[in-house]
Amino acid sequence: MVTTGMISREEAIEAEAVSVDLRTQGRSLRVDSYFLDAVMKSLEETYSPEVVYHGGLRVYTTLDAGMQQQAEKALQQGIAKLDSQMDMTRRTADTAVEDDNGLQGALVAVDVNTGAVKALVGGRDFFQTPYNRAIQDNRQPGSGFKPFLYYAVLENLDKTPADVMVDQPVSIPVAGKPPWKPRNFRRTYDGPMVIKKAFTESVNTVAAQLVSAVGPEAVIHTAQRCGISSPLNPVYSVALGTFGVSPLEMAAAYATFASGGVRHPPYWIRRVEDVSGRVLEEHIITGERVLNESINFQLVDMMAGVIDNGTGNVVRRMGFALPAAGKTGTTNDYNDSWFTGFTPNLSTSVWVGFDRGQGMRDKNGAGITGGRGAAPIWAQFMKQATDGEPPRAFMAPSDIYFKKVNPDTGSLAGFWTPDPVTVAMRNGNS
Repeated sequence: MVTTGMISREEAIEAEAVSVDLRTQGRSLRVDSYFLDAVMKSLEETYSPEVVYHGGLRVYTTLDAGMQQQAEKALQQGIAKLDSQMDMTRRTADTAVEDDNGLQGALVAVDVNTGAVKALVGGRDFFQTPYNRAIQDNRQPGSGFKPFLYYAVLENLDKTPADVMVDQPVSIPVAGKPPWKPRNFRRTYDGPMVIKKAFTESVNTVAAQLVSAVGPEAVIHTAQRCGISSPLNPVYSVALGTFGVSPLEMAAAYATFASGGVRHPPYWIRRVEDVSGRVLEEHIITGERVLNESINFQLVDMMAGVIDNGTGNVVRRMGFALPAAGKTGTTNDYNDSWFTGFTPNLSTSVWVGFDRGQGMRDKNGAGITGGRGAAPIWAQFMKQATDGEPPRAFMAPSDIYFKKVNPDTGSLAGFWTPDPVTVAMRNGNS
């Protein structure tokens, strides 16, 4: 620079005397590691590693960098809070230190109207453990699978959200095996209640009676129509989420409910060009109607009740005010905590648990449910991801009407009816 006259010799001497303080790049700058991992693996499968790493491909993805940062932050902060609340003594005693990645989680957010994956986080720290739990790890969703059951019931049994079931101990015969006797998490039974109340409060005994009536095949058929592709066996317990699925599958499948019954397959690569700019592949957005719009709306109305008054009401307590619907999920021994929910624009699934499936309990011995573990993470992320969006309601089809009913009898609510339930009905329903 002195030779070219850009600076004087005195300035050069002064600059040489200044010590250089190199700063290590923080890990927080790699906010999209799990997302990129998924993209790279997809590209390698299609084009081979040689082409991907040395062929000069230009790849355009669906990533929303802002949402990805918000997703990572929400997951890390939420798990850290749970860590501080939990009793690690028994888990540590049963776990080999070298295999222990600590409490983990995953979050996937999908655009409802296109299937584009906007954010994908597969763990607390990609550098600590690059295993992508968002797409590679299938965990039992528990009651998060119940929407597929309830849609099948509304579609096939001519039932309505106002029909009455009885929350009571059940014993369902199973050919060649002992009877199936599912229990409620609270170990209590509340007697008669309308179907919507049973759904919003996640009553297992009612769900068991309904799957016995409609059949597990109908539940599986509904789940597959919505986009669930993991293996599901036709046994009654499938309705209570006893077969593993991934957070990506759940986010995409719930997006089908959010879109009014139109399925958009999830994707994260928009377009790929070669080194000359020639388009090698380009995603064309397609949607297929797979569910009846009116029945789907009845289900969405029940799922909205989960957030407004049911097991997911922590979402409202945390200040998320936009119209939304979803479902909590908790598995046996509190091994898995789920919350999957959506607005009309964005569907997000959150899972929290240990890689080796140890139960999650706090220092008082209370289990970590979906409403306590995953739902707060969902709420924090969605508050940030939808910041500034105006409220947009789920559009009711023309044959839908609403009525208030007694939550225990299903009859029209009167002036003195305590805690009436508003249900969505279809013309022709009684």
